[in-house]
Order: sequence, then C-alpha cells, then structure tokens
Amino acid sequence: MTTPLALMPAIKDRETAFSYVSRMAAMNGVDTAGFCTDMGLSLTKIINGVPEDLMKLAALCDSDVEDLKRWTPLYFGNRAHTFRGHRVHAKAIKDTTVRGCPVCLREDAEASPDNDTGEMYIRGHWLFRPVSLCVKHHHPLVPLWSERQVTLRYDSASRLAEIAQDVRSEKLDTKLREPREYDQWIEARLLDQRTSSWLDQFELYAAAHFCELLGRAILAFWHPKSNKFTPEKDWLSFDMGFHFANKGEDRIRTALTELQTGIGEPTDGPKKKFGALYDRLAFDLKGEEYAPFRKLLRDHITATWPLGPGDDLMGEPVLERRVHSVRTAARELGMDPRRLRKLLVDVDLVRPIETGKDDQWELFDAKKAQPHLDRLNTLVSAKDFQSALNMSRNQFELLREEDYFAPAVDNGDHKPLWDVRAAHKFFEKLLTGAEPIYVPMHNWGDLPKIAQSLQISPGTILSFLERGKVQRVGRHMTREGYRAILVTHDEIERLLNRPDAPGISIELFARQCGLKPSAAMRLVREAHIPSTEGRHPKSGVPQRFLAPADIAAFHDRFVTLRGLAVELGLSWQALRPKLADAGVEPFSPDGQDYGALFERGAANAVQLSTSAKEVPPKKKDDKT
Repeated sequence: MTTPLALMPAIKDRETAFSYVSRMAAMNGVDTAGFCTDMGLSLTKIINGVPEDLMKLAALCDSDVEDLKRWTPLYFGNRAHTFRGHRVHAKAIKDTTVRGCPVCLREDAEASPDNDTGEMYIRGHWLFRPVSLCVKHHHPLVPLWSERQVTLRYDSASRLAEIAQDVRSEKLDTKLREPREYDQWIEARLLDQRTSSWLDQFELYAAAHFCELLGRAILAFWHPKSNKFTPEKDWLSFDMGFHFANKGEDRIRTALTELQTGIGEPTDGPKKKFGALYDRLAFDLKGEEYAPFRKLLRDHITATWPLGPGDDLMGEPVLERRVHSVRTAARELGMDPRRLRKLLVDVDLVRPIETGKDDQWELFDAKKAQPHLDRLNTLVSAKDFQSALNMSRNQFELLREEDYFAPAVDNGDHKPLWDVRAAHKFFEKLLTGAEPIYVPMHNWGDLPKIAQSLQISPGTILSFLERGKVQRVGRHMTREGYRAILVTHDEIERLLNRPDAPGISIELFARQCGLKPSAAMRLVREAHIPSTEGRHPKSGVPQRFLAPADIAAFHDRFVTLRGLAVELGLSWQALRPKLADAGVEPFSPDGQDYGALFERGAANAVQLSTSAKEVPPKKKDDKT
C-alpha cells in the first residue's frame, strides 16, 4: 500500500490531475516527470486520466480518486475522451495551446505572496475548446503557453512559473466582456445542470460544435471571407450559432433559408452557400452524436432546394425531385420561365412575380405539379431544341445519324418537332449519381471533346453511358444540358476495346533499322517489301503495318549499312570504302533514293571478299 507523502497540496476546485501532480512535485522540490517516475506513476497516463494511475496518485495524497477524475479529461481510445460525463474529441480538449483566466491565476498567486507561483493551478474547464470566458471574472480565456510535446505542455507548475511575473503584472489581461447566454449555457452543462435550451437533448460538444459551424456560416454572410476572425474572436461563432440553435429547429431553418436566399445563386449549391457547416456535417462529422444535426440540414435542403436526379446532397446522389423552382421546371420543359410562371400561376402552384420570389427560389411541389407540367406543350423546332439542350448543330446531326433524338412529331403536315422535356429526362438519368465538377481538370472532358480526341462519334459514348458501362460520370456545375455531361478520356478509351495493331508502324520500323521514314514508306508503296493492312488501334483508320513476316522478308532481301557493319564486325566508316572497292552501290531502282540500303546479294560479295582477306596464307615449312 502506498504511503501518503508528508508534503502535499490540497486539491483545488476544478483542478485537473496533471495540474495537481505537477504542484505536488514542485512542493517537493523535484521536476514532475522525475517525481512520477520515483513514485511509480506515469505522467502520460495521469494526463490521459488512466484510472489505475489516478488511484495511485489519490493514495499518495490521501484523497478521494473521484476528486481527481472530476475535472480531468479521461482518454478511452481513438482520440476520444470523456469530460464531465460528455464524449469529446481530442481536438476539443487537448489543444497544443493551454488557455486560462489571468485573474483566477492572480488570485491564486496572491494567496501565497512569498511564492512566485503561489497556488496557481489549471482548471479543467479551461481545456474545453467551446469555453471562451471565465464567467466568474468576465475575463476571456487567453493563451498561456503553447507546446507540442504533451508531457512538457501539461507540466503546469513549470509552465506557470515561467509566466508568473506576467500574471502578477497584469500583462496577460485583456478587455472584459459580459457573459452571454451561450457562456451561461456551457457553464451550466459542465456543472450537469439542465436549462430550457433546445440543445440540452444532445451531446454537449456536438451541440456546441454545431453552434460554431452555424455561427460561422451566418457571420460569413455579414463579413468578407478575407476578413477572418482571430482566435480571440472565435467565441463570436459559438455565440451567433447558439442565438439561433437555442430556439429550436424552426429558428434554425429560418436562418438557413435566409442564408441560401441571401448569398449567391441557387446554382451555387448548398456546399458553396453553407461553407464549413455543410462540408463538416456531410463529410467529416459522421458520428452518431452529429446525426440529428446532419438530418436537420439534409431535410431542410431537400425541402427548400430545387434539387433533382443528378445533383449531390451531402455526399449522396439525389434520386427523386421533391420540389421544383420556376427556373428548374422551365429548364426541363425547355420553356421561357416567364411564360411558364404565368401558366403555373393560373393553376395556383406559384405566386405572381410581383408578390412572389425570384424564379430561382419560387418553389412548388414537384409531385403535385407533375400532371400540369405533363400537359404543357414542350415540342420545339430543331434549332430551339439544340439551344435548350446546349448542343451544337454538328453534334445534333452526328447524334441524329445514330438514331438519337428522333423527333416527337414528324409527318408531312408539320415540320419535325422535338420534345425537350424527354431529352432533359434522358440526360438527367445519365447524370444520376454523377460527381459535381466545377472546373474540369486532368482528363475530364465533355462528350464533344472526348469524342474528337478519340476520333469516335459522340453516340458511342452515349451508348456506353446508357448501358451503365461508364463508372466515372461528372456533372459540370456551371453548364446545363448536353455540355454538362463529363466523362474521362482514359475510361472511354478502355471501353472502346480496340484490337491491337497487326504489327509495328512503318515509322517505328524505320527508326529501328536506321532508315528515314520517307525511304521506308517508299519501299512499302513501291512493293519492294511486303506489308500488312490493318486499322489504327485508336483512330480506327486503315493503314499499313509491318508484321513479323514482313520484317523477315525485308531482312532476307536487304541489309542497311549499319546492319552490315555489325555483321562484319566493322565500323560503318571502314565499311564504306570496302563497298566502293567492290563496286556495290546502294539500292536505288529508277534513281530513287532509299538511303544506305543494300541488296543482300551485292552485300554478300563484300562479306566474302573481306573474309578472304582476313585469312592469312600458310607458311612453308623450313627445311634444313
């Protein structure tokens, strides 16, 4: 059993275990890490609130272990902690900067005027990121020190000794501010006191974090993004978000509606309008504690945003449209929004432009309106059809040749007419689940661009899309219709499954054997060597290749200067005069220039002549 120490301080109100053990070490005149080692403790485990080490520490100071646990963050794995009975992430409780109230610390110091640090200690609630104010003294929490190494960061007695003079001289003091409703709420929740706030039903840190994200989105509406708040002003985001979230769902939805109608255009999308509130809830904050806030945001967007198939909502594809705006309905119908709005006003689906909202935000129930939309005339001429679908005449004609976009009306009594709505539905089906792309980069491209680069028809790509062969489909967020469909060059090229070439190209063959490409082409064209007809593996255009048999036939009949030099073991510079001495001329029927190319028969004569000269004559035996 551990014997209590003779010199030990009393545990203070809201003091953390690491602050207490650091003060105990200082009182006994040793450093904290060494003290823990001597006492059979682990400073790291005390910082993490490991129960076994807290029990040993409680035995040393002859106190209740619950007093040590009460305001100490308790680590339980995967960067998660419990603090005051609430689950919190390490980012919320273990920042590299330790904050505190200088007025509290000064009161601690003044309690023992003979000691520089006096009774200064670290309060647990100072560690909790959503806390930004000392409600006792109305003083904002200020940075005391920053340290990345954990054991040095929480050796608080040593760190406090370094700033003791600044504390006493009020150098760390800053302007006071009255506690806001948010500050009172955080304080009450940490003391396990319930309030009348709607947020009390949720996990404390998740609720506070949601307030921060909501507040940041609201403040961004009033302040330029370039004018970012300093860390000392972070409390404004928490306070602003709490002002709205505290009142419940209806007040939050009202704030979200004001944001989405007051910033940018509907085509900007919820991600751009809500910023970090959307991004964090959609992609990062996936825990169950955030589920109510994710659902609230998603339900609001679904009910108030004219999203349809092909759009993305919080990382998931929209499969069914719930609401239309005058603008989205006009786009699908290929109709002038002004004309459509008048027709919708007649059936009491929307309000007149004088009393309603802008076409982009004048919403109506898509399912309820569908019978009326079905009765509207959506048949247009070819020119208007192309314009409505953002399609060039050339692309339209190419697709028509492959039986796409047949006219809805095509008889002798009337000029052909096309159904714009059917075409839009066709495109929307292709775009279901598509990736939102604002600026196409890398090998993304629209159908005309990819078709041209691969020398195929746009209908070929549409066929792949219809059959679900294309895995990566993008939606250009600043375009509509046909030009909004994006695919990747590499995937379409793989899907073409073009056959391999029957041999190597004539240009490659020329480089391999040391001929000029023009000479090699002339040999093929004049039928001096055989070749094989095939199609280019990418373009599909017919062209001549040299198959292995063709290449063998070339080497049977011809040899290049470089090739003959290798065979004879000579340099080509030494070989040239030997060829001239033997009267061997380059192959040149009808005066055509094929470069340093020789027929095998003539070259063999040089080879025999050279071989004969290299055989030395036999010496006669000397007779004595």
